[in-house]
Amino acid sequence: LALTCKSFGAASGKTPWSRMEELARRQVSAAKDDVSFKWRHSDLLTIVGQESWINVYNRLHLLRTSIIFYTFINNDISYVDRNITHIRAKKSRSRGAVVSSDYSYAICQQSMDFQKNSGRHFVQYRVTGQSSTIKLGIMRPIHSRRKRKMKIPEYCEFCNSQEDPAFTGLKHHCLFKDLISNGDDVYGLLIDLGSSHICVYQNYKLVKINYMRFANLEGQFCWAVGMKKDQHRVSVRIENNWQDTCDASGPIPKENWELWHNLYNSDS
Repeated sequence: LALTCKSFGAASGKTPWSRMEELARRQVSAAKDDVSFKWRHSDLLTIVGQESWINVYNRLHLLRTSIIFYTFINNDISYVDRNITHIRAKKSRSRGAVVSSDYSYAICQQSMDFQKNSGRHFVQYRVTGQSSTIKLGIMRPIHSRRKRKMKIPEYCEFCNSQEDPAFTGLKHHCLFKDLISNGDDVYGLLIDLGSSHICVYQNYKLVKINYMRFANLEGQFCWAVGMKKDQHRVSVRIENNWQDTCDASGPIPKENWELWHNLYNSDS
């Protein structure tokens, strides 16, 4: 689609690209100059190789309107075909290398404020590939950093050193461990700030629950996924998300929500 749009409008004498391409470039440039835009320094807004400015504008649009994988912790996760809603663990460069037990993490860019006493947040992932063990949950945002990749010790040091109210509290993550995917599974995570709990569903069945009032969670958090290094045949894709920060009984016009909603009501 970007390659098709790239040819719309004849190129002007000052630029080698089309009018559509120039319009996309200007939109991205304006966003990078906007001091109120928290992701203005992100390398996702940088053109890479021969790609189109329309590709970059598409990433800008997703940053503003949807949920994407924004930060990588431990550097062993990469995008699938530069799709910022789709990730996988990197393949080891060494033949016969021992599979690491350490996890790498991908943190999404949308923040949830745990200081509020109402509202619900939901995300849906699809995990495909070989059988694997993953972690799903929430971690602290690190939007203020220009570099989107860091090691776990660096991440912990960053969180502990922040004086921002978003980092209130002593705990900087809440991850559900040992979630075993059989190769094609749908996971749903639901946070209900009113009742202070997090639910994890696998293929529309409740498998985990954590009461936040006992987990000492305060401040702001983002959705996060943990994958073991060398699970390169496993990928995780964001399929759906919504947040209802007003009336918890209000309408939620989201795909598949009726099924998740019925399960949630039957378990709560």
